[in-house]
Amino acid sequence: MNQYDNISDHELVILIKREEEKAFQELFKRYAPRIFKFAHSYLKSKNDADELVQIIFIKIWEKRKLIDISQNIKSFIFKVSVNAIYDFMRQRKLKYTFPDYILNNQEDSENQTWNSIIYNETEQKLFNLVNELPQKQQEIFKLSKIEGLTNDEIAKQTGLSKRTVENHLYRAIAFLKRNFEANPLIALLFYLTFR
Repeated sequence: MNQYDNISDHELVILIKREEEKAFQELFKRYAPRIFKFAHSYLKSKNDADELVQIIFIKIWEKRKLIDISQNIKSFIFKVSVNAIYDFMRQRKLKYTFPDYILNNQEDSENQTWNSIIYNETEQKLFNLVNELPQKQQEIFKLSKIEGLTNDEIAKQTGLSKRTVENHLYRAIAFLKRNFEANPLIALLFYLTFR
């Protein structure tokens, strides 16, 4: 356990802006696996996903002074990731399309306000999808992914068996993933937020 394990993302950002490399390493430890999982699910190549994660975190380090500490770091990572994935796919000439509002506004996407709007709209779409889940799946998903409870803790709290909790969680995630196919930005935000 290192000194950065228990500090918030907000505190990490403050330290990163002060160029503390160990704080940046902690940010990498927290978010790289999520970005890798998302990238690998679309690129179907571990090497490409690894390369993309490196590109994203190099860009985050290079732009560390631009991070707005009043904003959620996930929003900043989301913006950098979207831009990096788009560039990566364009360079590799992969057949993949981001929603038109990203493609048509690539230059504008550097604007913090625009990115906040995209992030907030995408986040709202993600939470709307979560709210479409049947009540019990929704409850279990939120306990697991938002409150961070283990399946055993959820079972104890809800009075359900662990197997039933696992089943509800599996079905909730399967529903969300089916809906991600139409919007890769929601998928990226899901991986950043709930994994």
